[in-house]
Amino acid sequence: MITPTLRASIRKPNSEGLVTATGGNDLMHTLGRNRSGVHRTAIIRKIMAYNNTGANVTIQLGTRDGTAPAPLFVAYLPVLLVLNGMENIWGEEHIPAVEFSVVDLTAADYREGNVYLLASDAGIEVSLEIEEFGS
Repeated sequence: MITPTLRASIRKPNSEGLVTATGGNDLMHTLGRNRSGVHRTAIIRKIMAYNNTGANVTIQLGTRDGTAPAPLFVAYLPVLLVLNGMENIWGEEHIPAVEFSVVDLTAADYREGNVYLLASDAGIEVSLEIEEFGS
C-alpha cells in the first residue's frame, strides 16, 4: 500500500493584498526563502475578483520568464472570465493545482516563479488564497 507524504504548508492571503488590475503584469504574491534557506513554493487555492468596470474582463495568472529588462508573462492557469457587476469566486475544485516555484532569488523585480496577474482591462480587484509550502 502506498501512503502519500504530506508536506507542511500554510494557507494565507496573497502577499500584495487586494490588487487593482492595471491591464499589465501585476504582482500578486512574492515567494522567498524560509529560515533554512530553502525555496518556497505555492499553489493558488482560491481566486476572488470583483469587476465594476462596465464590461466583462478576462484574467490570467502566471509568472514572468525572468528575462531582464523586459520580462514576458508566462501563463500558468487558463483564462478566467470576470463578469461585470459580480463577485467572481473560484475555489480549488475549479483551479488546476499548478505549483509556482521561484527559480532565481537575485532578480527581485522580474523574479520567475512569483505570482502575477494579467487582466484584459484595468480596474478589477483581485485577491488570492495561497497554499505555501516550505514555510
